[in-house]
Amino acid sequence: MPKAYLLIFLVFAAAVSATAQPAFKVTPTEEKMIEGGAASVLIIETDYGSFSLRAPREYGAQIRDSDQSIIFTSQAGSSVITLKMTTNYAGKLPKQDELRDIVVQKYATASLAQASTCFTSCGAGSMFEFFQPAAGNTTIRIKDAYLSFAGGSFEFTLQCDSRDYDKNRLSFAWLLNSFRLQAEAGIKQE
Repeated sequence: MPKAYLLIFLVFAAAVSATAQPAFKVTPTEEKMIEGGAASVLIIETDYGSFSLRAPREYGAQIRDSDQSIIFTSQAGSSVITLKMTTNYAGKLPKQDELRDIVVQKYATASLAQASTCFTSCGAGSMFEFFQPAAGNTTIRIKDAYLSFAGGSFEFTLQCDSRDYDKNRLSFAWLLNSFRLQAEAGIKQE
């Protein structure tokens, strides 16, 4: 193979590997609860470890491998919680002020209510709350939380009508609090 073709091949191979998404495989299971009954649990397998979380009560889950996300929709249809895995912010989130500026641009027509720190057993993350005007004189509440891991970050987003916010924010908090790193085996060394 001539050197010019080899060089082009190596550049192409490096570009493909740099943009490749890490593995994202979600397996539904159940976990027996101490107080009785069972909770729906999702195991998320990545190249950097396995994570688990409990599906919020009274929510259904749709796994979307195509964009590495899980969509939780309340039975009443008044709330949607999305978990999305990306290669953004691998290993460490930007400082909260920097991330806030990025997230504010993402929700350009919404008003930022507050920025705060959120906690999971995988560590601390950053969370932002917004008010988004909607049709029919309604207001949508948005909570957008980010948590970094070795291969990228997980983004947790709650969207619901302001009237249903108090109930649905508890489901969102419950989801974040249930998020755990399951196993260290097979984690890529950097």
